[in-house]
Amino acid sequence: MKVVCNSSTLIALARIGHLDILEKEVKSLLIPRAVYEEVVVKGMDKPGAVEIREAKWIEERDVHNRELVMGFNTVLDLGESEAIVLAKEINADLLILDDEEARKKALSEGIRVAGLLAILIQAKKRGTIKKVKPFLEALKDNGFFIREELYYQTIQEAEE
Repeated sequence: MKVVCNSSTLIALARIGHLDILEKEVKSLLIPRAVYEEVVVKGMDKPGAVEIREAKWIEERDVHNRELVMGFNTVLDLGESEAIVLAKEINADLLILDDEEARKKALSEGIRVAGLLAILIQAKKRGTIKKVKPFLEALKDNGFFIREELYYQTIQEAEE
């Protein structure tokens, strides 16, 4: 399965010390250069930088269609733009994005999208984690914004 990811999910899981959840759920991950630069180079002193740089299951990829990236970059950040274009270029099975505008753009391009909360629900269903709610609380405590409505919807979907 070809999965591309933007930085927000990587950073959020690294902040709570659970990047391993993503590895267990997707096995291997592709990230565009802009995401690598944001998380590993610019964020070198922040949670996740070392783990992502050393992760054998995460592969950095160059995006070829720079024109499309620049077109998306007028409304999205560079990492999101490159993630969407990379997902298109490799015909990814899934793109992990959390930003609402980026998700809309990806969906309009025919790309299957999931966010971090969907990954957590999947992890519970597969037995990777026992409960979703403690992860939601940890994410919120570490600066990951979750709309109240989405928080309760996630708890309900996770049957907690």
